[in-house]
Amino acid sequence: MGLWPATAGAAASPAVITISSSATGTNLTDGSLGLSFEASDLALPGFTSGNLAAYLKTLGQSVIRIGGNTVDETFWTSAGAPPPSWSIATITPADLTALAGLAQASGWKVILGVNLKHYDPASAADEARFAHSALGSSLQAIEIGNEPDLYSQYKSNTAQFFTDFQAYVSAIEQAVPGLPIEGDDSIAGPASSFQNAFVSAESGLAKPDIVELTGHNYPLTSTTCGGSPTIAGLLGTSARDEENNNAQAAAAAAAKLRVPAVIDEANSVVCEGQQGVSDVYAAALWEVDDQLVTAREGVQGDYMHGTVLQCDTAKPLFMFYTPLCAPSAADAANGILAAQPEYYGLAAVHEIGTGAFLNLSNPDWASVRAYAIRHQDNTVTVVLDDIQDPASNGQQSLQLDFGQSFTHGSRFNLAASSLTATSGITLGGQTVQGNGTLAPPASTPVTVSGSTLTVTVAAGSTAIITLR
Repeated sequence: MGLWPATAGAAASPAVITISSSATGTNLTDGSLGLSFEASDLALPGFTSGNLAAYLKTLGQSVIRIGGNTVDETFWTSAGAPPPSWSIATITPADLTALAGLAQASGWKVILGVNLKHYDPASAADEARFAHSALGSSLQAIEIGNEPDLYSQYKSNTAQFFTDFQAYVSAIEQAVPGLPIEGDDSIAGPASSFQNAFVSAESGLAKPDIVELTGHNYPLTSTTCGGSPTIAGLLGTSARDEENNNAQAAAAAAAKLRVPAVIDEANSVVCEGQQGVSDVYAAALWEVDDQLVTAREGVQGDYMHGTVLQCDTAKPLFMFYTPLCAPSAADAANGILAAQPEYYGLAAVHEIGTGAFLNLSNPDWASVRAYAIRHQDNTVTVVLDDIQDPASNGQQSLQLDFGQSFTHGSRFNLAASSLTATSGITLGGQTVQGNGTLAPPASTPVTVSGSTLTVTVAAGSTAIITLR
């Protein structure tokens, strides 16, 4: 059974998507998409010694965030101290030096999380000092803790959280004056009582001591945590509404502090993803829409959480939603990664290019998500993300009405055989290579004359059309 049943008479007249020449005031930037990894990954030799840098470069230049649940389960030492019983991994200055090499090879910036759950401001400041020394300008910010709204000591005591947060800020500032800090990195995120209290407390300072207001977003919950996620749910209107509303709330909360909003950890299904939902082609279509709706609503970064472990190994360290993973144990040891379906969604967003979002009206948004971005050279790229199941839906005609005239254009597609495909995915006819590279998409000409264009989009595909 398909995601949605075919509609009788759907071909009678194409839906009209009206695209204005006026901008929304928000932008798709180089840093809009990013990646997030567990802190414990830093202790894996393969994290920085394999082909991760090449995969990062294929997505442009953005931000790697090091954090996740294991930021509270890793131990930092610069003096060879023995790890405590709660630690699953130890991070040392050598690991930060290796991380700096990854940042330099890829051109990506780094956000580094420090342990807050096991309260030790002096240790966090020491790690920040070594990180600054190793990474230099590649270190974008320090993140204090991970999802502190789930810590038992802070759940019902937001005042204590802010007191402890400030103690960390003070210690880090003393160790490295001026080093940027971000927060609060809560799982509940914008509009939650926890983040509202944090924003209120930050507003009471002479100047906010964070450079970004951060939070997390996962629209669905895995079966291991009591949910029942499906492809239909991931691509449906309820999940999309949640993503849209969360992005709006994040931008509004950050605006109170006059800092950017960043979703520094996100993905499809919380609790390490869902096999058959998070690791299939449907997740690539979701990724395109999630990245674009988040950026359009004013959030300046949306970082997909993932892993570098062997594919399909045990939770909780392996995540089914990961953009990358290692095909074998030997590959994992050597850091040799392979692109997963979600990576293709990220690559598609990168290929759109940077620019200003244009206002549009799309009556068919439940079936086809539409976006328009005007680039600096005044070309316009229209993205038509058809999230319908090709098993029960065919091609769909759409009429694009513009607020300006065009003379010619080009197009390429993100495509696969089915929503459940795990291989055979192409972007402009190209596939991601084992060395992390992706050839430029092969485009086809688009004939256009004037301010209207009728296009056909296949169910379960994304059309990326650039007009000149």
